[in-house]
Amino acid sequence: MALSLWRILFSKKKTISDTDGSEQPDWSFLHPDLIRLTSRKLTDISDFVRFRVVCKRWRRAVHASDLAPQLPWIMDDHWGFNKGYLRFYSLLTNKTYTVNVDQYFYPDHRYILGSIYNYIPIYNWETRECSLFNPLTNEELSLPRAKSEECQSCVPSDQSSRYVCVTNTPNGLDAFLYSCQLGDLKWTSIQPVSNLDIGGKLFLDSGFALYDEMFYANDWETGCTKVINLVTRTAVCVVPRPEPELGVPVCLVVSFGEILRVCQYHKYKTEKPYYFDIYRLELGKRDGNVVHPCWTKIDRIGNQFLFLHEDPGCAFRADDFPGFIGNSIYFLREKAVGKTEINRYDMKYGKIEVREVPIKLGRSWFVPSLCKQSSNYRS
Repeated sequence: MALSLWRILFSKKKTISDTDGSEQPDWSFLHPDLIRLTSRKLTDISDFVRFRVVCKRWRRAVHASDLAPQLPWIMDDHWGFNKGYLRFYSLLTNKTYTVNVDQYFYPDHRYILGSIYNYIPIYNWETRECSLFNPLTNEELSLPRAKSEECQSCVPSDQSSRYVCVTNTPNGLDAFLYSCQLGDLKWTSIQPVSNLDIGGKLFLDSGFALYDEMFYANDWETGCTKVINLVTRTAVCVVPRPEPELGVPVCLVVSFGEILRVCQYHKYKTEKPYYFDIYRLELGKRDGNVVHPCWTKIDRIGNQFLFLHEDPGCAFRADDFPGFIGNSIYFLREKAVGKTEINRYDMKYGKIEVREVPIKLGRSWFVPSLCKQSSNYRS
């Protein structure tokens, strides 16, 4: 069958004359399906860009959305907009990339709020303007002006989410949550999260996530997880923290439609300094029975692997990324001044593999994309 397909593709093969008079295949006339199939094998985004500029026929056959699945790029901690360019480290290719930034990004009163999948959220503290920026396409998506100068962070969201959320803590206690969709003229206030009739206080370093129309945040005092509906602006439920976990770093990860709670434990001067517990959020019914919201501990995540870096976390399938191993957790750790290392935690055996990174990595990351006006953020 493969041989028959090959004959069909090249049944009308064209040739061109070389300098010595010999004929060579004219690769520009490859079948569009074969061109597109080949482009999806290119995991390095630089190779993909070069592939599309070979000729007009190849560019017409291959769309920006044909780029193979990508892992996060993490920003170099020492670089910023005030230098006119940004530098990133790619988990997938183990390379660093320097990206030129347009001159209108030059002022130093802009800073990065955090991470939002295919975009970097930008805040201008002088004008209170907010936007989402793709450094690979120079696309900037405008968001409503912030309500105050105390805009602190942008809540990381799943790529399918229609919402963008920002938080601030003007009094150092209550976290005010605001949400919007692209095209909205103003932010919708969710009120102080601690005043949603569920008690406690939200602390931004305790883990939070955004999926679909729901906002999930951990209470720093009790460890409970608050679930808030962004449409109705009401609290849905409070999920008790798992036992005996308390006082350890927690990350909430959106994993293919599920919410995972990842707890990281660190034991100093031991053979196994790190280990993780993972819980899956249970809401509604299970096995036909109504259950109270709870976290259920799981021992494995199958073919998935998780990427953890500061508070944001995301999940991927190992089948999409040769060389990466499922049932694993990849996380970053600062080893020494100016050095970072990538650790892979094997959930089955509890072992750690370490790979050093040539630059010191910062907190901001994004998943590279060449698409503009991504439908991920349109209603």
